Amino acid sequence: MRTLRALACALLMLPLVPLPARADGPGSASDTTPTQLRIAFGEDPRHTMRVVWQTRTAVDAPVVEYGAGGKLSVRIPARRVSYPYETGAIWEATLTALQPGMVYGYRVGDPVGGFSEAASFRTAPDKPEDFTFTAFGDQGSTPAARQNMTNVLNDAPAFHLLVGDLSYANGVHSRWDDYLKLNEPLTRGVPFMAVPGNHENEKLLVTKQPIGYAAYLARYALPGEESYYVFDYGAARFVGVDTVNLRQREQQEWLEETLADARRDRRVKWLIVFQHYPLYGSTRGRGDNGDLIKMQQPLFDRYKVDLVICGHDHVYERQYPMRGGKAVSPSLTDYTQGIGTLYVIVGGGGISLYDFAPRKPVDCAIRERTYCRLRVRVPVEGPLVAEALRLDGSLIEKFEIRPVR
Repeated sequence: MRTLRALACALLMLPLVPLPARADGPGSASDTTPTQLRIAFGEDPRHTMRVVWQTRTAVDAPVVEYGAGGKLSVRIPARRVSYPYETGAIWEATLTALQPGMVYGYRVGDPVGGFSEAASFRTAPDKPEDFTFTAFGDQGSTPAARQNMTNVLNDAPAFHLLVGDLSYANGVHSRWDDYLKLNEPLTRGVPFMAVPGNHENEKLLVTKQPIGYAAYLARYALPGEESYYVFDYGAARFVGVDTVNLRQREQQEWLEETLADARRDRRVKWLIVFQHYPLYGSTRGRGDNGDLIKMQQPLFDRYKVDLVICGHDHVYERQYPMRGGKAVSPSLTDYTQGIGTLYVIVGGGGISLYDFAPRKPVDCAIRERTYCRLRVRVPVEGPLVAEALRLDGSLIEKFEIRPVR
């Protein structure tokens, strides 16, 4: 069975659609100025960072200039990444041999076509230290999406998890540009670690021809298979799952091996899964996902996953800690690590909100129809602390998981 990456490569071999002409003509500054900067960790966040950007027309010598201490002393070439429905020239580069826990400055562009403004990022630490990450899904390009992005930027997280349904381009590829420009203030300096949702599995608007993840895979540079992958930060391991294609045997085997490996690794104190589809939920017309519960809940129980962060339902909803399909603690705020997995839906990233079914399930600890983000503090010592926040910054809830080792 071919992987999603292989399918994407086949799509990339199709003839390119000519880009529409611009009134200011090819070769102008606006055609070659880098836009839509975004960064993401590579396979080892301590030593690698991936950088992606776009220009309206191609340039001759795309490069990344970067260095520690504010000096842009290293220059590496970028490669062109194409897909048939692109709206510009996409460039990608991987920065390697970086030092752990170091702040690097960088800029992208072309000596003739021009460079971006300088930005900066920080690599993952070599040894565990306190850090904060943020998460939401189902964002789009609405005013609420922009505010949520700004809120995350103000949180200054070590990285951000986007749990599927990013741009809602739905086959209109200029919407990807709008989405990526909206998020650029965040993504140019904060690693943006996405997994795909059902809206990344696109069809062309007019012909309805399926193009799958072609846009997602071309416009993002992520670890592993890019639609599913794993990375470590400090003492936590993060497992990104492609729930749209979870039935693929290859990914199922990878997921179990990855979770088992995490529990064999003494360095891993916290095990966190992020994905688009939730196992449990109570929005109107949806409810629990029986197929996912069958496929994933036994694995999450066996390997004692601490936290599963999902989107898809455009609300905030959290279950009590679950084990064997049942809630195992009545507390709303404090839990002991290992008693059960906490499932959180944070699908209020910015697109229109959903309604809940009238009856709240007994296993549901809290739910609210609101735009939201999750902010999680992962300490070296003491409990993991998660805060769910509304768009105005007010608190939906706060809960803690107390470590057992």
